[in-house]
Amino acid sequence: MTDRMGLTEFFAMEAGDYLERLDALVSPPAPPDPDELLRLTRALRGSALMAKQSGVAVAAEAFEQFARAVKERRRSWDEGTKQLAVRAVDDFKILIRQVGTWSEREEARAHQLAEMLSPGGGSPPAAAAAGGVSEGLDVGTRAFIGREGAAVASALDQAAKSLQRSPRALDPVRSVATTMQPLRGLASLSELPPMSDLLDGVEQAVSEIMRSPDPIPEAALLLNAAAHAVARAAKELAHAGTADPDAPEVQEFAQRLQRLVAAEAGIVPIESLFYEDDGPHVVEPGNVTAPRRVLGRVELVSHGEHLRQAAHEIERALSRTQLELRAQALVATFRALSGTSGSPLNLAVSRFAIAAREAVLRGAPVRETPEFVRHLRDAGSTLVETGQHDDADLAARLEETAKALTALAERRTEEPVVVEEPETTPPVVVEPAEPEPEPEPVAAIAEAPIALETETADLVGSWLRYRRYADQLGLEPASLDELLAGPPADPDLAVAEEPEPAAVEEELVAVAEEPEPAAVEEELVSITEFCYSGAAALERARSLRAEIQEGLAEEAPSADLRELIEEVLDLVELGLVN
Repeated sequence: MTDRMGLTEFFAMEAGDYLERLDALVSPPAPPDPDELLRLTRALRGSALMAKQSGVAVAAEAFEQFARAVKERRRSWDEGTKQLAVRAVDDFKILIRQVGTWSEREEARAHQLAEMLSPGGGSPPAAAAAGGVSEGLDVGTRAFIGREGAAVASALDQAAKSLQRSPRALDPVRSVATTMQPLRGLASLSELPPMSDLLDGVEQAVSEIMRSPDPIPEAALLLNAAAHAVARAAKELAHAGTADPDAPEVQEFAQRLQRLVAAEAGIVPIESLFYEDDGPHVVEPGNVTAPRRVLGRVELVSHGEHLRQAAHEIERALSRTQLELRAQALVATFRALSGTSGSPLNLAVSRFAIAAREAVLRGAPVRETPEFVRHLRDAGSTLVETGQHDDADLAARLEETAKALTALAERRTEEPVVVEEPETTPPVVVEPAEPEPEPEPVAAIAEAPIALETETADLVGSWLRYRRYADQLGLEPASLDELLAGPPADPDLAVAEEPEPAAVEEELVAVAEEPEPAAVEEELVSITEFCYSGAAALERARSLRAEIQEGLAEEAPSADLRELIEEVLDLVELGLVN
């Protein structure tokens, strides 16, 4: 039974268990344990994210925020709140039963459930509008995206500079993956284009750089482009809640990533050098460089679910750039699947993965998007049916899909351009190619403060207040050039005419003949003149009596009381002098 269980079935069982425990928690008359309520809703959301059930994850995130509001007493547990929680659990059970046949109807119902659980019945925290653009991001989420996005961009910039100085310095590149973890953990990230696609591309770029035995010449430029793209997307999401998925920075990063992964295109598999017969093909045994993988049924079903989800995401791409990033993210998956062997089904999976990877590297997903999506979805459905049909039939279906993808990769849709040659063909002047520019640093990743609705009491709010005061008073930022230039000239001082040499000589003679002034003896004053003495010191000591009595009356005398007593004793000594 375990071997035949796919990722969707496992999610349905796990989520069903969480919902049964939630039902038992919110149904009794007594208020539920708020910590347990928050823990179970968080576990439900995490399970949906792991299973790539984005619709359920959206509703589960709203349910988690509902539980957090109950725990923090921002929402009282009355009869209305209880009925809302019970109804939410029932709706979740209905959605979980439909995950295997998910459609637009269930997607709409999941978003309605998220709206119902949101404060005031408004838009859910991760609700996606038509077209995949998130709306209604709260201030905290926007600030989080801006802060963490700036941190990722800064890490990418540091890694680019490190590679520029030393192509073997890979530690900063390796740390980029750690820096991305907080932002990757955001539940609504998949509904915030192009940030999710950018992070997928960054992960692929880091993986390609780390696995390459030789330094990649354009690695620094690639990471620098990624830094600018992430910085812009984070800034736009923090300010407006949406970002341009086809921005110039995103396009540049996608193009550089495409050139990196396209370097593998044209590599001829060794199998293509043999005749399509039973062999023998290899007459001498070779050395096995790496062990071949054998995928079990659970792994095959899981890969099938992933391929179907990837086909759906490519189909929903909003722009050409986003489509390229989502297609390039599959290269690592196809590379892993191309190393399988063993049974005929595993060999068919390997041949499919090789053909699919070649199709991606040759740009087939962009040229022939509907056909590529159809082949990808067919392969995913074939793998999901592992264990339900004969392996030989499934292998034959994968072989057909592989052949179709190979033909798709070799197809050229562009019509040939016929150029009429003139009577005299001028000589072709080949201009030298311009060198690649050096990677520029990420200038002002957070060049403007996050546009929050209110000036909060934290550091961000203080910065917003400072900017508002500066705008109102017309203050301009300080200039280093003005500081180095020195004080400005006094406009009231007129420029005197240069005196004649004879006049200068007469003035110097007159100054020399003047008698020197007599030295003024400075009178030294003793420091005791500034201290109390005699009767004045005793009067000062008497005036401190009231303050000492007040200090003694307190339950916990302060440290100032000891200083007052010391001062009284000093004044007594000064009073006895005279």
